[in-house]
Amino acid sequence: MQVFGRLADFIAETVSASGLETHLLASSDDDADGPTDAASGTVQQITTPAGWSGTAAQTLADLLDTPRPLQTSPRKGAKTFGALCPASASGDERALETVFATAAQRLSGAMAWSAARQGGFANDTDAELFAAELAASLTGRLVIADATLIREGGVDWAYGDPVPGAATPTPPLTIRVNSRQAPGQLRRVAETALRASVLDVGARVTRDRLEAIGEAVRRCSGDIEECFDPRRNAALARAMRRALKDGLPEEAVERALALARQGTDDEALSALIPDAVETRPAVLHVPAAFTAAVSGDQTWTFEQDGGEVRARDLRTGIARTVWSFGTPSLAFHASPDETGPSLWINLPAFLDRKHGFQAELFSDALRYWAIALTLSAPKGASSAGSLALTGLGALLMSTGLAYGSDAARAASAAIAHLATRTLRDVAMETGAAAPGLGELPDLDLLPAAFSLVAAELRTSPAPFLPKAALARPGPTLTCREPDATVAALIDADSFAAKPVASAITSDADMAGGRRLRDCARAGLLALGCSVTEVERAEDHAAGHGSLRGAPGISLEDLMARGVPAEALERLEDSIAEGASVRHALNRWTLGDRTCRDALCLTSDVIERDGNSLCHAIGYDEADIRAADAHAHGTGDLAGAANLSANTRQVFNTPSHQDQMLMAASIEAQIGGCCQTAIALDGDATIDDVAALIDLGGELGLRALSIRRTASGLFDLLPAIDFDKGDYAAEAPPTERVVERTIERVVEMPAARRKLPDRRKGYIQKATVGGHKVYLHTGEFDDGELGEIFIDMHKEGAAFRSLMNNFAIAISIGLQYGVPLEEFVDAFVYTRFEPAGAVQGNDSIQHATSILDYLFRELGVSYLGRDDLAEIPADKADPGDLGRGVQEEKLAQEDAAKFISRGFSRGQVPDNILMFANAPKRAASGDGKDNQSGHYEIEDQGHATRSTSRDISVYSGAPCPECGHFTVVMDDETGQKCDACNWTGS
Repeated sequence: MQVFGRLADFIAETVSASGLETHLLASSDDDADGPTDAASGTVQQITTPAGWSGTAAQTLADLLDTPRPLQTSPRKGAKTFGALCPASASGDERALETVFATAAQRLSGAMAWSAARQGGFANDTDAELFAAELAASLTGRLVIADATLIREGGVDWAYGDPVPGAATPTPPLTIRVNSRQAPGQLRRVAETALRASVLDVGARVTRDRLEAIGEAVRRCSGDIEECFDPRRNAALARAMRRALKDGLPEEAVERALALARQGTDDEALSALIPDAVETRPAVLHVPAAFTAAVSGDQTWTFEQDGGEVRARDLRTGIARTVWSFGTPSLAFHASPDETGPSLWINLPAFLDRKHGFQAELFSDALRYWAIALTLSAPKGASSAGSLALTGLGALLMSTGLAYGSDAARAASAAIAHLATRTLRDVAMETGAAAPGLGELPDLDLLPAAFSLVAAELRTSPAPFLPKAALARPGPTLTCREPDATVAALIDADSFAAKPVASAITSDADMAGGRRLRDCARAGLLALGCSVTEVERAEDHAAGHGSLRGAPGISLEDLMARGVPAEALERLEDSIAEGASVRHALNRWTLGDRTCRDALCLTSDVIERDGNSLCHAIGYDEADIRAADAHAHGTGDLAGAANLSANTRQVFNTPSHQDQMLMAASIEAQIGGCCQTAIALDGDATIDDVAALIDLGGELGLRALSIRRTASGLFDLLPAIDFDKGDYAAEAPPTERVVERTIERVVEMPAARRKLPDRRKGYIQKATVGGHKVYLHTGEFDDGELGEIFIDMHKEGAAFRSLMNNFAIAISIGLQYGVPLEEFVDAFVYTRFEPAGAVQGNDSIQHATSILDYLFRELGVSYLGRDDLAEIPADKADPGDLGRGVQEEKLAQEDAAKFISRGFSRGQVPDNILMFANAPKRAASGDGKDNQSGHYEIEDQGHATRSTSRDISVYSGAPCPECGHFTVVMDDETGQKCDACNWTGS
């Protein structure tokens, strides 16, 4: 076998130019090396070639999760080829692999050694160079191996570790249209999908309710017996009540409580949770004859019993199932088996901006890995593995080709033809099975970027003369999408033959959080755009991340209106963090004083439109849209005014028919399938699905899957305005009463309970984990909580705005009747930063998050939830705002401290006294309960006696004589004061 060494030279230049990059990643593996700290746990160090994203590095770290021997020695008695020598562990010391090059050398060395054992090389030097070529292709991400190969490939050769047995994948359910059972199988597939969805919901509800029972017990800080008693543990009672209300059987609830008493974890609840329905992927095989019968509106005859059905009716039934559940996938042409390991050929990585697509490097990578798979595969296997082409859409955009153009399809077919020719050459060298070679595409359509491919294909192929009579299985050439793990490693802009979803990608380091994709930028440069034109196009698509110079709503216009610089800075911070202009321009960003003084907005307008002040300031929808487009971009390049029409056409969204035609052109050149996944809008009809099925049949596609996204129902539900009562606009039905009474139950929308214009409440200042937070409350006339405001200082504009809008959402929920108890249960003990010690609150000493502190404070103050406080109620300072007067005890402090003179407009007298809710009776001399009806009340060291009354009968008005709040309504005298016996009408 001849080895050229071109891949190693190419990658050596690339890596030496860019260098290596070390990522420090948090890891839960206790055996991982690296520094540790109490906050973040174990830190794993991963070294990759420069340019790898944090997601790719984290994915690699998750794959390299098994410690390997630190020292190895050559395995005795094993045959070696130069530096390719099997090894065994030397010592017990182990550590994780932390350098990607180590994993690449392990896998490539094992593959090269296996090929050398099969006589693939003339000398040891070629074997070593072959291993270097494989490692170089992995290092440069020209080729990416599947997760199993990266994790376990070659560990027996490099370390002497055993290789775990490969899991046998579940084969898909096969349905054949010419079978009489096909309609019944389609119904069962639909029923299984629906049943799985329903049971999944039931399983999640069951798990949540049962876990809530254990959580209520674990969070209880009281006596152990009280924690397991729902009569004393309010949280446990609520959790059990919810579980029973949701239909959980009493036996399951009792069992969950028993498991919690035994101290078991949540995994023990698995036996109580229903098993999910196993859903197998289904593939419907559709022969060409069925497509012809549908096209001619003929009768379709089944094979077994000769039953007949109208072909179009059966096709419509298939379309209905696919439309409803996105299954089964369709196969209009047979595909070869795909078994064994998988490798993905990253097409954009072979593109050189100066010289175009590197055909020789592409052929070398395919050739070496095809040889490695072929010589490593067991002879009885049906396939040596699969080599999957991926990233075609990004490659086409990088070269300036429109996805739906004839030139793009010709370029894709040319690359696939070159790949097939390479595999046939490998088959001749190794005696393996070879794919069929399709018709040579029209090379005159290829642009300059693919001139090397055209030159390679214009040379006459060698006659196919296999070395042996198909003694070995060969690899299968496909074009399919990788799984999530491999996709994260590739860091590509597109996968398989799919078009690029958008010319824009997210980037936290850019203003506005978005930028042009690398393939879009390369495509603009390839089309002759200047750097300035590329920057202007990026501003159009990704936005400027600022309102400076924006049309409609701009910083300059706001400054002219009198908005101060600090408010504009907060507005710019919100825009840069991704907030839309509509929501960034609010009362909290600008400040109430700016709204009143500079923008001349009234308090009512600020209160009503505080979430979005655009319309209140005087901007219309056109201004908002224009400002949003300037700040955040339009998301595409198809409408960039500075680009020519031909340039914009490259970035148009391809149609579904374009995707299917592209797949057909590729499948005509390779032996395997080209995976085609069509995502329809939610408003697509069954007829739309049927039309795509007919087109797939005409093209003879090997793998077509169709599903709907963004279902219209999910878009409709949030848009229904129950507050305005959209359904009330319909004319009521006319009723006729014919000697009978008709009673109808009409469900009215929830009414919003308005707070009084002048409302009472309290302000609680505290510090959570070093961050100041102010909680403002507003109450209804009866003392129930009706609104909250959350203020935080020295935080980012986005975080402050998020907390302000969160408080508004909670306030609206309270005013629509959502119990405060529900909010408290939902948000207490949530965990995120800032968190830590609490200062300034006498009941709560530590919080796991800002929300945990706020809702524990509200629960303690308004719900009497002492279980949420670290300090018992009898030891807490009664002066803590929001706690009220302690039961059965009089506060020995100035009562005016708890009443706002501003709220009462100075009507509170100075000698006001505070009465307990349940005053104690004075003890009689004989030690028995005093039945005389007198209470003993202490006031500043002296005792008085008054007639026994329940304080709930007091009117709440102060006595004009003594100032005490002991005025009652008397049937005879009108009003009477129990403290000084004053009477009045």
